[in-house]
Amino acid sequence: MQENWERWEPVFGLSSKYYVESLSDSIEGFRILLSDANDEKKKVEVIFEDSVHAYRSTDESFRQSAINMIDELYGTEFYAEWTFFKVTNSKYIQWLSEQSYGITESESLIHFSILAGDSIVDVIAAYEPKIKKI
Repeated sequence: MQENWERWEPVFGLSSKYYVESLSDSIEGFRILLSDANDEKKKVEVIFEDSVHAYRSTDESFRQSAINMIDELYGTEFYAEWTFFKVTNSKYIQWLSEQSYGITESESLIHFSILAGDSIVDVIAAYEPKIKKI
């Protein structure tokens, strides 16, 4: 099955493009701090208060195949000036399912993808994160 990408607007009024400033995985949850690409004083925190099932952070240059696939299917305007996405028919979730001998099949999982200006952060969770403008 083909992955399907959709723009995700978790809260109204977010800027279109961000950079990843930091990732934090602790007992307090998983947090992603983003800086606005046009005004680094404007920040957004993506907060998964409980644990997430998986995450990966990859320099965009190592995800060219994924970026090319998105470009071919949706066009450059779809992703070049937007940061927040959800992915259905996710290859990442499929890979997790294979690695866990099907554990992920018993849960409703969501693949969130943050296409930042410098990296791509993929998060697999069973719930929506909170978004906090700083």
